[in-house]
Amino acid sequence: MRPRDLAMIIVSFLAMIAGSFLPALAEPLAPFPRLCLMILLYLGFLSVGTEALFVHARLLPGTLSGLVLIRLFALPLLAFIPFEIFMPDFALGALLVGAASIGVVAPVFSIMVNADTALVLAGNLITSLLLPLTLPILLYMVNAAMTLLRPGTLHLPEHLSLSGMTLSLCVTIIAPFVAAFLTRRVPRAAAFILRNQFPVAIVTIAVSTLAIFSQYSGILHQSPSLVVQALFAACLLGGIMMAGGLFLPRSMPPQRRLAFLISYGTMNNVLMLIVSLEFFSAFESLIAAMYLVPLNALLVVYRRWSQAWGLEQAC
Repeated sequence: MRPRDLAMIIVSFLAMIAGSFLPALAEPLAPFPRLCLMILLYLGFLSVGTEALFVHARLLPGTLSGLVLIRLFALPLLAFIPFEIFMPDFALGALLVGAASIGVVAPVFSIMVNADTALVLAGNLITSLLLPLTLPILLYMVNAAMTLLRPGTLHLPEHLSLSGMTLSLCVTIIAPFVAAFLTRRVPRAAAFILRNQFPVAIVTIAVSTLAIFSQYSGILHQSPSLVVQALFAACLLGGIMMAGGLFLPRSMPPQRRLAFLISYGTMNNVLMLIVSLEFFSAFESLIAAMYLVPLNALLVVYRRWSQAWGLEQAC
C-alpha cells in the first residue's frame, strides 16, 4: 500500500474513532461539514475545469453520459429494491446515498491508483451540477411507484419540500463551482492550490469526518445496535453499487473500467448527510454517515485492481 493510501485511510478512521468517543473535542467543529464539503467540491471543480469537461464530453459522449445515467438513476434504483425487501428502515437512505453525485474524493482516489482521472473528474462535475434536478425527480418517481405498488412504504417526511432541497443543493454545489471558475482566471493561484490539494483534502476530510461522527456519539452509546445496523446497511450499499461493475463490457480499457468502479463506489455521502439532517430522519442520516467506512475501505480494493490490471507501474 502506498503512503498516501495509508495516510488517507488512517486519518479517516482515526477521525471516526475520535469523533465517536471524544465528541467534546469535536463540538466546535459541528458547523463545518458543509463548509468542508464545499472546499472539496471546489478542489474537484478546480482540477477539471470547464474546458477539460467539454473536451472529454466531445471525445467520449457515450461513455460520459452512460456513467452519469448509471450513477444517478440505475444504481440507486438497483440498491433500493433489495433494501426495500430486506432492510426497509434503511431503504430511503440507501436510495438517497446511492443517488448522490460522484464523491469529491473520487478524483483523489483515481489519481492514487492511476485510473482515468479525466473521466472521473468530468463525471464528478456533471453529476454534482445535475444533482439538484435529478435527486428530486428520482424521489418523486420512486414515491409515485411505491404509492401504486405498496402505499406508505417509502416513508417520505410529511414536511419534505423538494423545492427547498433543490435550493439547498444548488447553494452547496454552485458556489464552489463559481469560485473554481474564477480561480482558474488566475493561473498562478490555481496552480499553487492544485499542487497542495492532497494535504488540503486530507485535512478537510479529517475535520469533516470528526465533526460528523461526533454528532452520532450519543446514538453510539445509547443505541449501539442501531449504529451497527446502519454500518451493515452502508457496507451492503457499497457492495451493491460495486456490483454494477459486473455489467461493464470486458473490452473496456482498464483505466476507464477502474474509473467507472471508483465512480460507482465513491459517492458524495457527506452531501447526503447534510440533506438528510435538514430534510429526513435519523435512519437516512446514519447510513450516510456510516458510508464513510466502506468508502475509505474501498481504496484498498481499487489499489488491488490497479495492480491486477497492470496500472500500478504508472502510479
